[in-house]
Amino acid sequence: MQVVTVDIPESHGYLIPIGDMHRGDKHLSTSGLNKVKGYLNWVQERDNARIFLMGDILNVASRTAKSNPFESVSVGDEYESALELFRPYAPKIVGCITGNHEQRMYRDFGFNPLQPFCKELGIVYCGYSAALKIRVGKCKSNSFYQTYWGFAHHGTGGGGTLGGALNKKVKLQEVVHGMDFYMSGHDHQLIVGTRNILLPERDQIVHRRVHYIDTGSFLDWDKSYSEEAAMPISKQGAPRLRFDGKRHSHDLHVSI
Repeated sequence: MQVVTVDIPESHGYLIPIGDMHRGDKHLSTSGLNKVKGYLNWVQERDNARIFLMGDILNVASRTAKSNPFESVSVGDEYESALELFRPYAPKIVGCITGNHEQRMYRDFGFNPLQPFCKELGIVYCGYSAALKIRVGKCKSNSFYQTYWGFAHHGTGGGGTLGGALNKKVKLQEVVHGMDFYMSGHDHQLIVGTRNILLPERDQIVHRRVHYIDTGSFLDWDKSYSEEAAMPISKQGAPRLRFDGKRHSHDLHVSI
C-alpha cells in the first residue's frame, strides 16, 4: 500500500476521484468524455483542488473478458488518447491505483499499462491501493490545521444493488482502521454513505464521521454489457470531497 501525502495550504480543499472511465470502450460516448473533461477543468481552475485516479482508466478489452474487443478501439489508441486527455492536468493528479481492466494485461503479459502511463505523466503509481494523507490549512509554523486520512482501492466482486455496493466500501475498514473516508469503484455506482464512530484520541474518546464512497463511472448503459446483464442504470460522474482546513473544524463533506 502506497502512502500519498497531499498538501493544500488554503482554508479548504477538494479531491475528485476519477475512475472507471474505460478509455477505448465505445460506450464512453462524447457525453461521458465531456463529463470527465468537466471535472478536470473544474480542478484546473482551482488552486485548492486535486485529482486521484481510481483505476480502469483504460478498457483493455479481450475475448476472455466481459468487455467486448469488437466494441473497443485498439489498445494503442486508447493508451495514447488517455495520455493526451490527462497530460494538461498531470500536476493536479496526486496518484493513481490500478483497476481490474489494466490487470488483465498484467495477468496475460506481466505488464500493467498504467505504470508507464503514470511515469510519462509524472504521477505517483500506487499499485493496488493507497492511503491518502490530506493536510489542509497551512499555518504560520508550516504545519497544517487539519489532517484527513483516506483509503482507496479499485474494488472487487459484485455489488449490483446499492446496498451490496456500499457494503463493499464498508468492508475496506477491515484492511485499515480509523480512516476519515474509504473509497472504491469497480461496480460503476455513484453513492455515498456515512456513519458516526467513536475513536480514542490522546486522553479522550472523540466522535468521528466516516464516509464510504463509490466513485462512479462514465460509461453509457444502452447497448453495453451492463444492459446485456440487466445491471441497474447508474448516474454518470464522480464524487467531490471537500475538506475543511480551519483550526477547530475537522469536517469532510462529499457531494455526488
